[in-house]
Amino acid sequence: MPESNPRPESNPRPESNPRPESNPRPESNPRPESNPRPEIKTQPETKPSVLGASLKLWLLLAVLILAAQGAVLHVLSIPEESIVIPRLDNVPAQLGGWRTISEESLDPGVQEYLRPDAYILRDYANTQSGSTVNLFVAYFKSLQSGYGPHSPSVCLPGSGWLVRERTILNLPVPGRDAAIPVNKFLLEKAGQHILVLYWYQNDRNAWAEEFQGKLRLLPDLIKYKRSDVSLVRLVQPVQADDADQALNECKQFTKVVFPALSEDFRRAN
Repeated sequence: MPESNPRPESNPRPESNPRPESNPRPESNPRPESNPRPEIKTQPETKPSVLGASLKLWLLLAVLILAAQGAVLHVLSIPEESIVIPRLDNVPAQLGGWRTISEESLDPGVQEYLRPDAYILRDYANTQSGSTVNLFVAYFKSLQSGYGPHSPSVCLPGSGWLVRERTILNLPVPGRDAAIPVNKFLLEKAGQHILVLYWYQNDRNAWAEEFQGKLRLLPDLIKYKRSDVSLVRLVQPVQADDADQALNECKQFTKVVFPALSEDFRRAN
């Protein structure tokens, strides 16, 4: 039997044209950002340094000690040993390469104001360079009397000298393992310049700062039953603005006058 013709395939239904995509909605312009608020930078909190805290603590302790000493000395008068006043005029007129060229007396008004128990006021000249140093030493046998050294850091500016430089030096001297602290002032007045070195000294110690003498007062009274002290001051003119040369000369003079004074204080006690 012959095969029947296959049923012809029907033509496929043509695909309908795709719906055109609608134009996409244009994006709206973004809203402009408002200007950002400026950032306020705060300084970081600074913590006080260890050194600053230590200094404040040290100063507080010093003030408390001075206040306690003042209260004790206000209530009590601690008896002191009877001591021999050193003969400062026994300080040699010749000190190493320096010799005395003049000796003066304090003005009576100044002497009445200071009331030292002993003093010397001399000019020494260097036999080689010819430079001069004025030496003033004022000795007070007791600080409980109400009289004592007056700081050159106050007296000299008060008489019209302008402070151009001030510092504390540590100077080696014979007879001591440690250097002694010394105040250094460079002063000017009417075009003249002078160099001033000064320190405080007794037969037990030497120091530069005035408050240290007050801190030592009560311990010395308790331990040694003494409160004697001397002010040692050197003044040298500065020639041709050569402050370094003047300082070197004063350093050399300090090395000879300090042991001479130490010996004088020791002999008196």
